[in-house]
Formats: sequence, structure tokens, C-alpha cells
Amino acid sequence: MASVLQTYREKQTEMYHSISANTLPTKEVVRMQELNYRICVIETFQAFCKSAPMSLDTRVLGYHFQMVDAYVRFVLTERRFGPKTDEDGQKKRDTALASFEKVVQDGRKRFSSFAPSKPEQYKNTVNQYVNTVLPVWMQYRNTYINL
Repeated sequence: MASVLQTYREKQTEMYHSISANTLPTKEVVRMQELNYRICVIETFQAFCKSAPMSLDTRVLGYHFQMVDAYVRFVLTERRFGPKTDEDGQKKRDTALASFEKVVQDGRKRFSSFAPSKPEQYKNTVNQYVNTVLPVWMQYRNTYINL
């Protein structure tokens, strides 16, 4: 996760330098916006992982997972735009979305009856979930705007 984030930040810095120099081509503005969006999403998921409680109290864990789950559902449905694509490109988008939705459903199912046996188990499980969600989400995003 960190290496992708670092790569995105480096690209972001390059784009900001181009903007400052007034040399960023107009067609790159969409890529810049996508880059900013991805950085924000990855940083938010990092914050969820770092703030995951280490507890056996399912109310505390449930509250945290509600926030994680809501955010995942947001990224599932937002920003469905990009350059027009042909039929093959649309099939790729649909397939990537279906894969993403399956990962999310599997994660929700896993957490629906989650009962930790150790205080750190939830934190570890959330980290695993995020590390499963992010690559599938990035593949999905790449069907719209490939960075």
C-alpha cells in the first residue's frame, strides 16, 4: 500500500510542478483529479487501519467497521466517469466492478458475525480486508482512468 501511495504522491508532485509552470496539458487535468482522488482514498483506508481499535467489545468494533463499510460502499458507487470506451472497455469496467462488489460482499459477510478471541484480532482482520479491497478497487479505477 505504501509503495503505491508513494508513487502516486511523486506523480502528484510532478503534476503540481507542471501546473506551476503552466505546462500541464489540459487532457492531463482528468488524470490529476483521479490521482488526487486515489491518494485521498488510500490515505483514508490507512487511517482506518491505524485507528482500528484493539478490543473485545463488539460494540466498539462494530462502530469502527460501520465507518469502514460506509466508506467502502462510497468508493463502490462514486466517480463512474472517464473517457468514453468501446464495448470491450465497458465489459472490462463491468467485470472489474463485479469483482470489487464480490470482495466487498465477502468482507461484509466475514464481519457480520465477527467475534474476536484476542484484542488485536479485529485490527489485523481490518488490515487484511483493506489490503484485499484496495488492489481490486485500483484495478476497477484503472478501467476508467489508467494511471
